[in-house]
Amino acid sequence: MEIRYSSHAVERMFQRRISAQEVESLLANPDGLIRQSRDKVIAHKKIGGRRDNSVAVVALQREGAWEVITVMVNFEVRK
Repeated sequence: MEIRYSSHAVERMFQRRISAQEVESLLANPDGLIRQSRDKVIAHKKIGGRRDNSVAVVALQREGAWEVITVMVNFEVRK
């Protein structure tokens, strides 16, 4: 799976201590997906060993690759 990261996403990953391996795992096997548009999704997952709530990745799927826009922690799905 090819994953590209925006500079904003890299900065947020560093600040929130989220590794590229965690992002890859999340995109490959999310607990849930929220489709925001035809190619933009929020993928979220509870990652073991982390004290925060679910981690979420906002990404675009383009040309067979993921383009990560940002990452978030303490993500909650509102119903």
